[in-house]
Amino acid sequence: MAKIRFASVVIAAAAGVLVCSAGGLGQDAERARQLLLKTLERNFSQNVVALISQRGPGDGDAFQRIQVQISRDGKVRQTVIYPLSMQGVETIDNGQQSATYLPDEGLILVQESSRLLPNDTATRISLTVKNYSLSVSGTSKVAGQSAAIVTATPRSRGLEKRRYYIDQNTGFLLQLETIDGSGNAKVAFRTQQVSYPPKINAEAFKVDLESRDGQKIVYRRRTGLFDGSKGSPSVGFKPILPSELPFGFAMQDAQINDSGNYRSVAVRITDGLVKGTVYQYSTTTAKNLKAMPGTTIGDAAGVRFFIAADIPESARERILEAFVEAAQKKLWIPRPGPSAQVELSPVLDALTR
Repeated sequence: MAKIRFASVVIAAAAGVLVCSAGGLGQDAERARQLLLKTLERNFSQNVVALISQRGPGDGDAFQRIQVQISRDGKVRQTVIYPLSMQGVETIDNGQQSATYLPDEGLILVQESSRLLPNDTATRISLTVKNYSLSVSGTSKVAGQSAAIVTATPRSRGLEKRRYYIDQNTGFLLQLETIDGSGNAKVAFRTQQVSYPPKINAEAFKVDLESRDGQKIVYRRRTGLFDGSKGSPSVGFKPILPSELPFGFAMQDAQINDSGNYRSVAVRITDGLVKGTVYQYSTTTAKNLKAMPGTTIGDAAGVRFFIAADIPESARERILEAFVEAAQKKLWIPRPGPSAQVELSPVLDALTR
């Protein structure tokens, strides 16, 4: 499960950063918006091959080293090469499926690629404007590239300030730092080497589920998951969906695994910059599931919640409380299935294009 958590952090890092709406922004914030916009594009101006050092989950100082390949059309491959205990952990997103291979645990986690969803940039822009103020705070050199520094300051107490170092020529996110309430900065990840080759072998993005050993845990979007009857019996519980989350977080997407020993629902959440996942299991089938560094776990009304997000523990606990309170109130809210959603707006009535 520690590697599952690690995989979610890697995916979040590769997803990059989000942006804010231009409406009502000053010149400095508008420049920050333009810089962040480059990092969000679904298709990139360049192929990217990079070697990244990333802080491990939790509050420790251990770093993993990851090789990242990104194609112009948004396909991604991430391979852990250090430490030895993590070697072989790999995530490949070919635009249709995203597969994470965990060889030591004998697991292959499969999800539908987020690229199959409608582009939700406009709603994520609105979330960021609502939850953060943006500014540009100089330039720096990272991995030999000229980087503009964008600072995102949360409007809610309890979250960390975030500092993004963005390649001014390509828009590739070279470094991310988090800054706590005392002003202490920590590097979340830093690019050690980066190149922008004209071509990347297409085989690098091949999702191979047949030749790799391991139990496949397949999450899929399913129409009917939130319609009041379908979906929930097959996982042994009704998914819990709070009407409101703290810190401006909102539900972005949900996928279901209704087979095997890991029947569960994965609810993706975001505040516009930070992404996280709230895994939900029946307590009768997940009694051995324990919290790992960088995660928070709790039970309510027969459901075990597993919160994975790169935010302070106190903030994850607040999010957990929202799900626990909703479960205790039996706040199961019928909604259109994720496959029918157009962006996040159907979930967030207050946010529009």
